Amino acid sequence: MIGCSSFTLKTLNGTQLLSRTMDFATYVDSGVVVVPKGFKLNYNQNEQQVVQHRFLGMANLTTSSPAFYDGVNEHGLAGATLYYPGFATYQKQSTKTSINPLQFISYMLGQAKNIEEVEMILPSIDLINEINDILPIVPPLHFIFTDKSGKTLIIEPDQNQLTLHKDSIGVMTNSPNYQWHETNLRNYIGINPNQLKSVELNGKTFKPFGQGSGTVGMPGDYTPPARFVRVAYLKEYAKKATTELEGVTTSFHILASVDIPKGIVLNEQGNSDYTVYTSSMSTDSSNYYFASYDNRRINKVNLFNEDLTDGKLKKYPLPMEQDIHHLN
Repeated sequence: MIGCSSFTLKTLNGTQLLSRTMDFATYVDSGVVVVPKGFKLNYNQNEQQVVQHRFLGMANLTTSSPAFYDGVNEHGLAGATLYYPGFATYQKQSTKTSINPLQFISYMLGQAKNIEEVEMILPSIDLINEINDILPIVPPLHFIFTDKSGKTLIIEPDQNQLTLHKDSIGVMTNSPNYQWHETNLRNYIGINPNQLKSVELNGKTFKPFGQGSGTVGMPGDYTPPARFVRVAYLKEYAKKATTELEGVTTSFHILASVDIPKGIVLNEQGNSDYTVYTSSMSTDSSNYYFASYDNRRINKVNLFNEDLTDGKLKKYPLPMEQDIHHLN
């Protein structure tokens, strides 16, 4: 079982960020991979496509054609894939370009410059019911994309068709579908950052305990609906960031509210779902920021700082040991 949370954030200086957690019960050897223009990547088990736009993102490191979980390209298109169990349906046969669900992010980042081009490509492709080498199952997935303009597109493979949500609030977790989550927010519209005032009841004055009384009722569990509500609330009320770095800092704080320690959430097999990594992508600079479960330092890889003239992939494995800054 995979659980994930994601959201977009625009800073006051106009930088659009896409940030996410990756929650998984089984660790797959992963890291940031930089893909040069002209490289051939699989989009299904048997076919490849030449990458038109260089990009980078988090991917598995165990296959020659990596499966990307998220990333951003040279034009500022960013995307992420999240688990969508019980709802995702894929085509068994297709006369269109057949895309393996785990290759959808890399396909779009390599072929499209922005949300408009993503929408132009979608009618020509199908997501197919095909196993990828890195997992023994066909994972049920849905997807979120954003670009420099601030446009956001959520794509969900429902009932053998791709459902597009163009007017979202820029938040996505897992099942149910996006529209259900947005409707569910109506249950929490009274939550706000303001302190409640004291009230008179039966001749006595009652004051709230400490600060935060305006958030009473916010769900605190780790289910997708609860995580969606928390991220939506924090995105709305967190102090607005001005610069990209401030935006990344804010994004990591927001995602800390849905970070899952090992042992807290167990799947049907008794294995622990946990936050393998947290990342934030800038559509302005094509910076990829990330921290792993075992290393909380925020690392950065920049797409344009790589020498890609040899036409090969560049790989940065996910740090697996804590990095302490010793002050004495």
